[in-house]
Amino acid sequence: MFSRRMLFVGALLASALFPVGIARAQALALSDAQARALGVRFEPVASAAQLEIGASGRVVLRPDAQYVVAAPYPGMVSRVLVAIGQPVRAGQALATFASPQLFEAGRALAEARSQANLARLALARDRGLHEDGIIPGSRWQATQARAAEAAAMVRAREAEMGAAGIVFASGSGEPQLVAGRAGLIAEVNAVPGTRVDSAAPLFRIVDPTALELDLLVGRDMPAPTGGERVEVRQRGTTGKVAGVVPASDGTAAVRVRAALDQRGSLQAGESVNVIVHLRSTPDATGAGRARVPAAALTYWRGTPGVFVATKSGVRYQTVVVEAVDDAAATVRAALPAGTRVAVGGVGALKGMLAGGQ
Repeated sequence: MFSRRMLFVGALLASALFPVGIARAQALALSDAQARALGVRFEPVASAAQLEIGASGRVVLRPDAQYVVAAPYPGMVSRVLVAIGQPVRAGQALATFASPQLFEAGRALAEARSQANLARLALARDRGLHEDGIIPGSRWQATQARAAEAAAMVRAREAEMGAAGIVFASGSGEPQLVAGRAGLIAEVNAVPGTRVDSAAPLFRIVDPTALELDLLVGRDMPAPTGGERVEVRQRGTTGKVAGVVPASDGTAAVRVRAALDQRGSLQAGESVNVIVHLRSTPDATGAGRARVPAAALTYWRGTPGVFVATKSGVRYQTVVVEAVDDAAATVRAALPAGTRVAVGGVGALKGMLAGGQ
C-alpha cells in the first residue's frame, strides 16, 4: 500500500516538474521504413564559418579627419589666401583677419611680454643684491613671485592667441588665420570684405586618406556583432566592423561602421558594394551560426526549430533564427557542419510530436 502511494506521488511530482510531453517531444524513434513511408528526407547543414553577406556602403570621412577654422572674434576677412582643393600644411596662413577684439588681444599680449621682460631684469638685479646681502630675503622672494606672475600672464595671452588660430605676419604685422593641421581645403566660406560673427566657420580642412565605410544591412540578413572582416574586392579595400547600431528609419535594418586597414582606391563620397564576412564562433552554450535549408525550418509551439537525424530516429532541436531567404535560413544553434536535418516530411514529424503528447 505504501509503495503504491509513493509511486502515485512520484508521478504527480514528475508531471508538475516536467510538463506533459517535454521529455518525449524532443526525440522520436523512426525506422528507415517509416521515414520512407512518411516522405522524410534529410539534407546536411552547411558550414557558416565563412558566411558572406553583401551590403551597400558609403565611403565617408572619419570624424577626426576634418578640421574647421572659425572666426575667433567678430570681425572681417580682408583677404583669402587659399582655394578649394589646395593642400595646406599646419600653420600655413589661410586669410587675413581684422577685428577690434583681435587688436586688443594683441595689445594685451605685447603688454604682458613687456611686463615679463621688466620682471626678468628686476629678478637678475635683485639676485645679485640678495647674494651681496644688500636686500633682505623677503624682497628677493617678492621679486621672484612677480617674475613668475609675469611669465604666467605671457603664457596665458599666447595660449589665447594660439587658440584663436591667429599669427602676426613678420614684417607687416598683419594678423592672419592659420591652418591648425595639414590637409586639403574642402570648404571656403570666407568672402573678402564680409563681416563675420565670432565662431563662424570659415574653412574646412580634411585628410582625404582618413576614410571609413558606413554600411546598411537589411533586416533579412544576419547582423554583424563587431570585429568581422569587410572588403571591397574590386577596389583593394579591407577593414573590420567597428560599430553596429539600429537604423533610425524605423526598419529592422542596422547601420554598420567599418574601420579600414587598407584604403585601396576608395574616395570619399562614393557608394560601393561591400562584402561582410560573418563569424560563426559558438557562444557559452555551444550555439554557433549555421545555414540550414529553408524547408527544414519549422515551428513547434511557437518556437522555431529543425528535426535532426539521430541513430534511432529524429529529435526536434530549437534554434534562434537570424535571417531567412528563399533558399536557406541562418540560425544560431548547436548544429555542426554536416548535421542532417529533415527537409521533407516535416509535417508528418510534427504530427508524430503532437501524437506523443
